[in-house]
Amino acid sequence: MDPRKLVGYVLVAALVGVLAVSYVRAVRPATAREKTSTCGALAPTATSPVLGTFPRPAPEVTAQDYTGKMVSLSAYRGRVVLLNFWASWCPPCVQEVPSMDALQRTFARAPFTILALASEPSWDKVRGFFPSGSSMTVLLDPPAGDENIGALSLSYGTRQLPETYVIDKRGHIRYYIVNQRDWTEPRVLQCLRALIDE
Repeated sequence: MDPRKLVGYVLVAALVGVLAVSYVRAVRPATAREKTSTCGALAPTATSPVLGTFPRPAPEVTAQDYTGKMVSLSAYRGRVVLLNFWASWCPPCVQEVPSMDALQRTFARAPFTILALASEPSWDKVRGFFPSGSSMTVLLDPPAGDENIGALSLSYGTRQLPETYVIDKRGHIRYYIVNQRDWTEPRVLQCLRALIDE
């Protein structure tokens, strides 16, 4: 083979390789920016007074479900988790819960779970709130002493309800949401799909 042709092939291959690497480097940040922009629809709060800045590993949470079984956040590793702190006596929570229930049904076949921790002293009010049950995994977070807010909620720094933490498949808090959201809004769904697809 002619040495000049061989050098030409090597140069073309090197150029194609450089272009491919440049393309991948350009696409990765663009994809991250797009996800961040989409997830901007959640209007997340950048820091928590107790947990600090995000992303960061989610502290363990273990609480009782309807059947009395203890459920741990770490059992959901490999799934995107919406960890929501709420109560039946909280008007914004009452407004938010139907969209969360709908969100869980939307992602019923995806690696996605909503853990809704109810700041209630017993299951009575929770069962009254969900007379037909819920598609979410509802857990009891009883308040300690004279508090209205559950002990687990307080451990995350929650002082007013509702608050939600979006936790990725590796168990890291990616987004911290203060107050209610419409969880069925298209850009919110797009954000959560992007996290599920990671």
